[in-house]
Amino acid sequence: MPIRLLSLPEKDLQYTLNCMDIGDLIAFSLCSKRTKNLAKFSNRRIGPIVADVYQNYICLEIRPTEVRRVQDDPDPLFMYLDFSNPQIKLDRKKGIEAWRKEGFAHHDWIAHFLSIFKGSLIDQLGINDVCSISHLDIVKRIIPKFRKLKIMELCSTELTKMTFLKLAPIAEEVEIANKPFGNDISQLLSYNLKALTFSDWRTPLELNNVIITEKELNRFLKLWMKSNHRFYRPKYIKLYLPLIDDINQEELFKGIKYRDMDYQYRLTRADGKELLITISWSSVDFMVL
Repeated sequence: MPIRLLSLPEKDLQYTLNCMDIGDLIAFSLCSKRTKNLAKFSNRRIGPIVADVYQNYICLEIRPTEVRRVQDDPDPLFMYLDFSNPQIKLDRKKGIEAWRKEGFAHHDWIAHFLSIFKGSLIDQLGINDVCSISHLDIVKRIIPKFRKLKIMELCSTELTKMTFLKLAPIAEEVEIANKPFGNDISQLLSYNLKALTFSDWRTPLELNNVIITEKELNRFLKLWMKSNHRFYRPKYIKLYLPLIDDINQEELFKGIKYRDMDYQYRLTRADGKELLITISWSSVDFMVL
């Protein structure tokens, strides 16, 4: 017989919510504002959400992080958002289910899921080679925030370039499997990313002919000291340089106040931030403390 869930005592209702799998909990949350709040305060945790963009849709993979009391729930929930239809489709290993909620657009579904599961976020947004450039703006509206952007290996140079220009500004990290700007990485470094990874093993970046002089490193240090917000500011840089023993330290630190700490040199900026420079026989390391 049907059970009036909302009439259950609080303890029994909480136990019932704990027994639900992720799909059932989402369905329950869509019934009303009260059920949404109950689902939210059940404190169910999920793993980082991975989203992949294909030709006409986005696929989200949602995984549970904890074992429920009644049975295990090891299988992920796959959710599909079709660009041409506001409904979503779910694959819960029991066949495909189509869900629709009046007034809900694609971005409303994403916002709803993230509000239910505390601390959840779109951990990675992957762009596949079949994605259309014309859909990138739609993707940006549907998923306005995520941690890492991953542009897949088979993406064309043009798709990689446009994806980076449109989506990198709202990402924290970017991984690229080809070189949209050739060996000129200056445009890629103009964004304030926490990490930028090049994973093109077929044609790696060719920087063999680049000569980094003490004068250029000195300019880099002065830019950091001035805290120029237009300048790319990674927290850690390692440069592998030949003949590092011959580096001219007077030229490197010309016009800059620093503390000598036996092969390590510390710079202190006006805002209190410090930069530690370590010089070894093969490299120079710059690390923001």
